[in-house]
Formats: sequence, C-alpha cells, structure tokens
Amino acid sequence: MYGIEVRESGAGVRVELWGEWDLFTLNDLRAVLNGVLDLRRPTFVDLSGISFLDLQSARELAVRAQLYAHHLFLRNPSPQVTASLQAFGLWVWVHPGREEPPVLSETSS
Repeated sequence: MYGIEVRESGAGVRVELWGEWDLFTLNDLRAVLNGVLDLRRPTFVDLSGISFLDLQSARELAVRAQLYAHHLFLRNPSPQVTASLQAFGLWVWVHPGREEPPVLSETSS
C-alpha cells in the first residue's frame, strides 16, 4: 500500500509520499516526479510517511535530488528512509555536504 498527494501553493509544489515504495511503485514515483519537475517550481517532497524504501526508489530520489538540486528538496525523511539511504550509501547524495545522520539510539554495553 502506498500513496502520493501533490499540492500546489504560492511557495511551490508539495509532494507527500507514504507507505511502501518498491519496484512495483517505481513507475508511479517517476511519473509524479516528472510531472512536478516539468513545472520548474520549487518542489518539496515529504518523506515522513514512508514505511519502506527499496534500492530502486531510493536511487530515483537520490539521483533526482542531484539533478534538480536547485528546485527539488527532500524533506522529513522517516527513520525507514534514513536507514535505507544510509544502507545504500545514498545519504550524501540526498544531503550533499552533510555527514551521515546521527545514530538515533545506541545500545549500552
């Protein structure tokens, strides 16, 4: 189960993604991103509702973040998105110039 909602405002376009993103949803992700990026307006992609992000979808977001860095902004990554981007080595693609995100919790020895 997954979903996409696109809203336009004076500040730009907001794209909300939620649910599980995998190979079967990749074409929908590409279609929506192509549509909003063709508008050439600031685009904010809210990742807070994503519960699963596979390699192909993570790579799609990371590559788009690089190609359209001047007007595509990925915001509010859920813990699952952060974990996927870290595991796939794509965190710095999405957040260039930043170190890896801090560890949210550590086990004590």
